Amino acid sequence: MIIQRKIFKELLVNLLVIIFSLSVILFMEKFVRLSRLFMGRGADILDIIKIFVYIQPSLLLLSIPMSLLMAVFLTYGRMAADSEIVVLKASGMSFWGISRAAVILSVLSCMVLLFISIYLLPRGMFAFKKTVYETIVKKASMTFEEETFSDVFKDTVIYVKGIPGKDELKGIFVYREGDKTFKDPVVIVAENGVLTSNPGEGQIKLTMNKGLIHTYSGNSSSEIIFSTFDLVLMTGIDPMDKAKPEEIKTGKLWKESGSSISWAIELHRRLALPFTCIIFGILGPALSGRIGKVGRLGGFSMSMSVLMLYYLLLITGESFVKAGKLPAFVGEWAPNIFFSVLSALFFYKAYMDKPIRKF
Repeated sequence: MIIQRKIFKELLVNLLVIIFSLSVILFMEKFVRLSRLFMGRGADILDIIKIFVYIQPSLLLLSIPMSLLMAVFLTYGRMAADSEIVVLKASGMSFWGISRAAVILSVLSCMVLLFISIYLLPRGMFAFKKTVYETIVKKASMTFEEETFSDVFKDTVIYVKGIPGKDELKGIFVYREGDKTFKDPVVIVAENGVLTSNPGEGQIKLTMNKGLIHTYSGNSSSEIIFSTFDLVLMTGIDPMDKAKPEEIKTGKLWKESGSSISWAIELHRRLALPFTCIIFGILGPALSGRIGKVGRLGGFSMSMSVLMLYYLLLITGESFVKAGKLPAFVGEWAPNIFFSVLSALFFYKAYMDKPIRKF
């Protein structure tokens, strides 16, 4: 039907615009956090494009359900404000006919998001981490400037007097907080050194020559003179061999989710979030029809309220799961169950509002 195609087109345009806007906003938030790690290392436009592409699956997992709900409320809120819904009902169109475009779009969004969350997400997160790591490691020498303190490496401050050649440092001063290598804070000075990197292992090593290590703890201190000393520099991100749950492939999560709470949470999150698209696609038209002529601004406000409530329930559920008070299934699926009941209730009331004549 022409009317339903027009509604679907308006929904799709709103959805794509909001997805793009949210993706850029969410990416910039993450990019600002990453800029301290690699922007000073001469990252080129290709590195930034690769990072933007690889991080999209994790952003879309959040932005698509949010964008769908906002698009539905904006579209049906506009229709209600222009009295189009009243006209359609008066012409005999049922609520199912009015909301069909939103439901179809929500089902399509759910299918796309399932593919993203199950297949693309772990691969994208792993590729994203690898790209950031290789960018940092390959261009580590660009971190340093003559007679300047550098604090881009985790828990470490480095000062160099001069840079005679590529990856060569002269007059080195290092201060590092206590870690696994040094239990207490340590100061290292050396005449010169060489910076080496291994992108495959994600390792940056500073080999220093002719210097001393000064450690102190409480009222005591000690000094060690060395001819050669290797210092592994921490990049501020997890090593490549320590994969986070979002980097684990879904099949492995499914098999071993019982061994880790964080893995179980990640598995159920990947499965639960896509189905919110269908829930929001049903809830949006039904709720828009019950709250009257709210317009685009009212639709936006209502969608934000629903999203805040959903993610508040989701975060609360995950907190209970991590505390061992709820199973991962209950914690992740409880918001979906709650909003499914709410959607069914509003849909039933809207459906029972019969048109003058049915077609």
